[in-house]
Amino acid sequence: MREQLASNDAIWLQDSTTNLMVINAIIITDRLDLDTIRTAFQRRIFEGPDAGRFERLRCRIRGKGLRRYWEPDPDFDIARHIFATRGKDLHSLEAIQTYVGREASQKLDWDRPQWEIQVIEPFEEDTTALLIRIHHSIGDGEALVCLLFTLMDGSWGHEYGTSHATVRSSKNEPWLGRFLRAAAIPLSAPGILLRRLSWFPDRNHMHGPALSGNKQVSWTTPLDLEVLKKAKHSIGATVNDVLMASVSGAFSNYLTTRGGTSPSRFLISMPVNVRHPGEPLRCENHFAPVPLELPAGSYANSHRILAVKTKMDQMKRSAVPVVIYELQRALLGFLPKAVSRGLIDFLANKCTAVVTNIVGPCQDIALEGRRVRSILFWVPQRARIGVGISILSFAGKVQLGVITDDALVPNPAALIQAFEEEFEALKSL
Repeated sequence: MREQLASNDAIWLQDSTTNLMVINAIIITDRLDLDTIRTAFQRRIFEGPDAGRFERLRCRIRGKGLRRYWEPDPDFDIARHIFATRGKDLHSLEAIQTYVGREASQKLDWDRPQWEIQVIEPFEEDTTALLIRIHHSIGDGEALVCLLFTLMDGSWGHEYGTSHATVRSSKNEPWLGRFLRAAAIPLSAPGILLRRLSWFPDRNHMHGPALSGNKQVSWTTPLDLEVLKKAKHSIGATVNDVLMASVSGAFSNYLTTRGGTSPSRFLISMPVNVRHPGEPLRCENHFAPVPLELPAGSYANSHRILAVKTKMDQMKRSAVPVVIYELQRALLGFLPKAVSRGLIDFLANKCTAVVTNIVGPCQDIALEGRRVRSILFWVPQRARIGVGISILSFAGKVQLGVITDDALVPNPAALIQAFEEEFEALKSL
């Protein structure tokens, strides 16, 4: 049976030669073999109680223009999607970082469902690394991280947290408040759109020059989540406020140490979940890429966090995320593809980076009884954005992954170092 491709999913069918709309992730576990991984995926994803949420993983996209649909792949074979990466020297951190960057520049096969898991074993210290690549049209970060945790032992697919950037109306909010919030959306849409259109685009070493299409990745060591919690309690902010302030500080320091000057602010594109309370997660895109101003320049840590908190609180109380979500759907549904893509890219091109934060379970997790040591992912960028920051926390640790275009940031490890220095500075709070 065919399913019409919704506009909120079709909007991500906009791969370019320099930016692919593919989410890349790495899971590092105690030693696993290929057959065990295939069997676990088949049992938990395709045959489990929630198999209906992941049917898109068996489907390919067919059709043209606005007439696109999901069609079950008649030749679907899990062995074509989960396979070993052999004949490559990927036994060190440096080697796998280079490999992931190179793979992030490669398209997936459109003749079959747009996802794959490459099994890299053995990896360093008797571990196995899983490189997961999933096209954004299948689902957003919330849905795809849910997929990863559904694959794990236990019931993490139901229990893991959601992004601190989530904007939802509370179940306990009075009905009048919910009604007024909904009524404000069409009234506020023109003003929100005009303000975003009038913003000046960022101009710095990390944004502006033409992209090469060659990707580089790097990531932090696991960092203690308790440091972030203590910092946020001392200031009265959220963990996400502290993380966004640390990212802004890292951007400022990176530009300054490379002979440039830090601007007065950075624009980032931040995915914000717009699902309704209690709505089950399934493979789909249900978020808005909200442009957000982050303060830049020389700030004390506490002042930077408070400035970020102010911006975040304003965004959470506003109708901006839902308006942007509905505007994107309307643009794609009613305008020619070239026009809608041009307008969406025009707004995206104002931003230096895409920054996202996902919260996983607070306990240790395992895959077929093998401990999961690390989970990282890299958010795709669109238009002329060449920097992506992805943050994921679980089991009391948080890790940040960076993906960059080498024409803008040839060595993403320098950005990682700048972020880790900001993280260390939080301990003084």
